Amino acid sequence: MDSHAECIMAIGRLHRAKDAAYGNAWKKRGEVIGVLANLARKVDRLEALAEGAPATYDESIFDTAVDLFVYGLKYQTLLADIDPTVAATLFADPGVVPPYSDGPLGFEFLLDHVVELRADQVPSVARATAVVADTFAGVESYFSPAAAVPEPMDRLARARAVTAAAWALIAALTREAPPLYRDFITACREASRAG
Repeated sequence: MDSHAECIMAIGRLHRAKDAAYGNAWKKRGEVIGVLANLARKVDRLEALAEGAPATYDESIFDTAVDLFVYGLKYQTLLADIDPTVAATLFADPGVVPPYSDGPLGFEFLLDHVVELRADQVPSVARATAVVADTFAGVESYFSPAAAVPEPMDRLARARAVTAAAWALIAALTREAPPLYRDFITACREASRAG
């Protein structure tokens, strides 16, 4: 199995396990306090790691990048629940029904459509981390007190940008830190066997 398919499968397993354990806690307090706060924490952690903060024993930079990617996809499912135009854009398949952000099906539909990056599209880890921070700053700027909250399709574009940046970081880490990638794949396999 190639690394793209293996990584997608592992992320799907991880999401199913976490969805079973946490349910809808990620969105319980809404878009800003819920999912955006989770995205912000992951971006902050990636920036701290880029500045030399140590990894913790239970979460590597790879794990943090995956969590950011997962929240990016989940944010898109939430936006689909908020707006029918977003829903039609993301979920043309009649087999995926609302609410898209409940359970694993909407998430897995989006995950299954993630495109593998070509080798020449994969940035360095340092560059990918900077792009993650920059794209999230674009999302965050929409929710400052002085800003008018943008239309859902505009928020979708920003959510997709953050998700794509996180995916590029995962690809960069897979190339530059293969032991972290292997540890992630192994941990996901073991968790699915235990669950």
